[in-house]
Amino acid sequence: MASVSGTVAVKVAWLTHHVPQGDADWLLPGGVGGAEMTDATMISNAPASVSVTVVLPDQWEQALEFDRVVITGTDLLPDNALRRLAECRPIVWVHHKQMPSAARQVLFSAADPFVTMSEAHSWVEAAWSGVVSQWCHGDISVDVEPQEKQHAALWSARNHPQKGLLAARLWSRSMNLPLTELSGVERSEVLAAMAVHEWFVFLPQDFDSCPRTLIEAEFAGCTIHTNDKAGRRDPGPIDEVMAAQAPKFWGWL
Repeated sequence: MASVSGTVAVKVAWLTHHVPQGDADWLLPGGVGGAEMTDATMISNAPASVSVTVVLPDQWEQALEFDRVVITGTDLLPDNALRRLAECRPIVWVHHKQMPSAARQVLFSAADPFVTMSEAHSWVEAAWSGVVSQWCHGDISVDVEPQEKQHAALWSARNHPQKGLLAARLWSRSMNLPLTELSGVERSEVLAAMAVHEWFVFLPQDFDSCPRTLIEAEFAGCTIHTNDKAGRRDPGPIDEVMAAQAPKFWGWL
């Protein structure tokens, strides 16, 4: 093993498809989605005693050579890969609702541990796989301060039917609230908008494991309107709950 600052480094293969496309820097995800930001932030803030290498799905066999394997994206892994990787007892931390399959169930059962994004997400995966997970919301620290609030609502997400833009429009109209819609913009613009909007509305059409935007909006002082298809963070003071997430994750190593 390599030495980092005088300590023994655990070599970790981070196996995922949640990486920016093209020439984007892995640690500077820019306008990509919550899953990519979750992985990028966790990797960039890894303890000094941990050395992380990102492994793409078509190179999954390389992960077998590492001390520990973390799998955050199963979608592009073939069944034989899922079954072979299960033998490594990896940390499997899925970021969204999974497609049920026998091979995936084998992987989840063998994981040490199997991790979802929220308690609600755990119930969703346990319903078909029979595997009860731990959960981790991700390493989210938001540099935003609530400002004087406009009596208005904000919706911000990828422009995809799952993200409930039409439902947000209908709800805002019923509440007689102006609605600001943001999609495909820099994260700094989203956070600035959250800081000045009274409401953040997110009404997903199918289960959404633990939307990063809901945590960011809460940090920004928004009143959140959502539905039971959105996983939520653990109860308690948000600063304390979120500060505990990364240490919990790295403790599973």
